[in-house]
Amino acid sequence: PLLSPSAPAQPRVGGAPRVPGSAMSRDSGYDRHITIFSPQGRLYQVEYAIKAADSTGLTAVAVRGKDSCALVIQKKVPDRLIDPDSVTYVYQITEKIGCLMTGLTADCRAQVTRLRQEAHEFKFKFGYDMPVHVLAKRITTCR
Repeated sequence: PLLSPSAPAQPRVGGAPRVPGSAMSRDSGYDRHITIFSPQGRLYQVEYAIKAADSTGLTAVAVRGKDSCALVIQKKVPDRLIDPDSVTYVYQITEKIGCLMTGLTADCRAQVTRLRQEAHEFKFKFGYDMPVHVLAKRITTCR
């Protein structure tokens, strides 16, 4: 049964208010922060992230040569209403740097935006293109 806005929340055994329609992990509050363990010793946020990364099911391979590279990835169109030409996992960061990303599309685009911003700020600050190894180190550090 849904609660009306004026009705007080019904307390549970643990004293926390009951939220209608929520799952056990969400109801208990153990999935709100990455550093809070459930009584079973689980980190729900980490499990959610692993499940999201595994859900794409894409295989990607990148090979680097002395002065070239090759990128190969499966192309899966998530819905038949989406134009297959609009689905891409290869992104251009700068004129000379590109990347291949798999995972959730929104997460990939957020990372690509951050990569482009880091490269742009470096070029603005120092006057030359950001080396790839520096960009790779910058993206792996947490802000």
